[in-house]
Amino acid sequence: MITSTILFTIEQGIGHLILNQPPSNKMSLDFFIEFNEMIDKIRHTNDIRALVLSGKGRHFSSGADLPALLKEINSKSQVDQKGKIIIEPDFLSENYKAFLMLENLNIPVIAAIRGVCLGSALELALFSHFRFSGEDGVFGLPETSFNLIPGLGGITKVSSLAGKANAIELVLKGKTFTAFEALKLNLIDRMLPKREVLQQSFDFARSISGDYHKEKRKLYLRNYFTS
Repeated sequence: MITSTILFTIEQGIGHLILNQPPSNKMSLDFFIEFNEMIDKIRHTNDIRALVLSGKGRHFSSGADLPALLKEINSKSQVDQKGKIIIEPDFLSENYKAFLMLENLNIPVIAAIRGVCLGSALELALFSHFRFSGEDGVFGLPETSFNLIPGLGGITKVSSLAGKANAIELVLKGKTFTAFEALKLNLIDRMLPKREVLQQSFDFARSISGDYHKEKRKLYLRNYFTS
């Protein structure tokens, strides 16, 4: 199945959702609409027992298309006399709901990350159940560089995984960090040679039985990587 921004295939019960706008796989407004629709279809499909997310080509994703996003926010927001936003456009909450829908899938969701994984793309990965990164992975929440804040749950996710102090530092500084640093911060589960990331993600997905429980994630990882 191909949309304008997403490629989706199923092979031996494993779904593969590919962010398909190379080279940077920028997450456009169309992407978020199509992603929402795709995840809704997946959660109503019984023949998928795991889902792998990846980016087409060298990179996972550089994140949201900020110029288009800001234009859409400005055109659809309502502000008071002081310029404060009093009504936000619906698509912001819809995007967040799509990420929650992904997280709430009752099948394992594995983010296979190579190259850059920034902003909304990192937030997407953090809503996955497992995160495997190549040694070339580059991560970050650079929104503050554009006078924004992560708007799709990234602050809460980083805080729960890496601690509040680290979350505050990463968000306020907006700097990028390596896969090794992401591993130390508990933001990814494994750092692998970049050429092995996708294959390991599929092999790991196949190693999990049909009786999947998200709360056993550490057990699944330990069983796979020590077998």
